[in-house]
Amino acid sequence: MTVNLWSFRVWPLLMVLAVINGSAGENPGPRIYSNVEYIEEGAGDLVGTELELKIEGSQATGVLRIYEGGCATPSVARGSLVHGKLRLTGENEVYGKFEVSGIIHEDTLKGLLVLEKAIGPEKIRLKKIAKPHC
Repeated sequence: MTVNLWSFRVWPLLMVLAVINGSAGENPGPRIYSNVEYIEEGAGDLVGTELELKIEGSQATGVLRIYEGGCATPSVARGSLVHGKLRLTGENEVYGKFEVSGIIHEDTLKGLLVLEKAIGPEKIRLKKIAKPHC
């Protein structure tokens, strides 16, 4: 019986490359960016903004939550993420139409939140977290 030593050396390398290549094209689960804080003085209130994103190619869909005490009502958002630049629009029961725009760099989203029924745009800096608050 003849054993080809070359195939024993190359085969593990080919398997590793196949796994890396296969996982590189997959879309990870949702990304969640938040600046929500827990305020103990306010009877345990949650305050801040949270954005849950699902990215497929250059298309971005997500859920915006604006916390002002308890759990926030989710508002659906749609838009794009191209070269780290995010632009989403949607509508919220309380604030009307909204727009989120900004830059995602590493684990941070810096940008603007524009709410139709607010006085003006709000600068936001959201950090990536593992799971939503509510």
